[in-house]
Amino acid sequence: MGKKADFIRSRKGATIILASAALVGSIFLSSNLSVVKVTDGDQTNKVVTVKNRSSFEIIRQAGFSLSGNDAYSVDSNEDSVKAIKIIRAFEMKVVDGGEEKTVSAVNGTVGEALENAGIALPGKDDIISVDLTADAQEDMTVRIDRVRYVSDTKTKTIKYKTVTKNDKTLESGKTKVSVEGVNGEKEVTTTKKYVNGKLTDTKVTEKVIKKAVNKVVLKGTKKAATGKTNSSKTKAKVNTQSKTLTINGREVSYSKVLTGPGTAYTARRGARTATGKAVKVGLVAVDPRKIPYGTKLYIVSADGRYTYGYAVAADTGGALRSGRVLVDLFYNTERECRNFGRRQVKIYVLD
Repeated sequence: MGKKADFIRSRKGATIILASAALVGSIFLSSNLSVVKVTDGDQTNKVVTVKNRSSFEIIRQAGFSLSGNDAYSVDSNEDSVKAIKIIRAFEMKVVDGGEEKTVSAVNGTVGEALENAGIALPGKDDIISVDLTADAQEDMTVRIDRVRYVSDTKTKTIKYKTVTKNDKTLESGKTKVSVEGVNGEKEVTTTKKYVNGKLTDTKVTEKVIKKAVNKVVLKGTKKAATGKTNSSKTKAKVNTQSKTLTINGREVSYSKVLTGPGTAYTARRGARTATGKAVKVGLVAVDPRKIPYGTKLYIVSADGRYTYGYAVAADTGGALRSGRVLVDLFYNTERECRNFGRRQVKIYVLD
């Protein structure tokens, strides 16, 4: 024990001890130190620092400072930081909805710069001057026009029109409504376009949801014309162009003329027709499928020598339904029936 103490107190012993301590300290320090390269643009500084030091402190140690919007990237491994790259923020101008703003940005897209600055990204109708995926650049100006559409839909009436048509079956100077007018409906949509809060365009569209029905008024153009017909009681003038008959100075319009065999019949007083009416002159038998019951008629012989006159379809019979006879005329006596016999007749179907 005494020899060891003497050795430690000796110069040689002290030197050996100090050298050993320095070696141990050096080994300890080298295992906890690292060299970090810090780059700011074109300038790069290297610093020796302890491994657990923060990147921000290393940047300051390298002689650089960061502003509030600056950023940096770190290249490191599991043991230590190898390199730090400073990314300086830059300013770009944004005109949003007509309001100008200055935005600080770092490397990234225009869309990222807008989001970082708290500016809403454009909607589907908005217009932006730069693509959102484009790289943000210093002194860039991005313009966003905010577009808004406001639509209002109302239902409006489509008023029907009145159309006048000439009708040769009507007496000249007379009119008749053939189709009643009905109003229609349409949806009218007014769409207003606002750009940055200002009205820039107005568009009106219409959609018919119910068509109007025009009122049709028939205007008579019938003119009297002379036709050959003989009767001891009644004389009628036929105008085939305007489909009118002039009977005893009175014009009567008809819709069509039927021609075919006619016969005559009689029955006891008080007998009833197929429609329940008592038989009398002027009520005739027909095929109701061709001439409906109640139809008003005017009947003459086809050769114009015989006139039965006004009649109403009120009865029927087997010969009529079979088509062998067009009309069977009622008379009060058998003699009148025999005088008429069977002959071709013209039946004017009156309006």
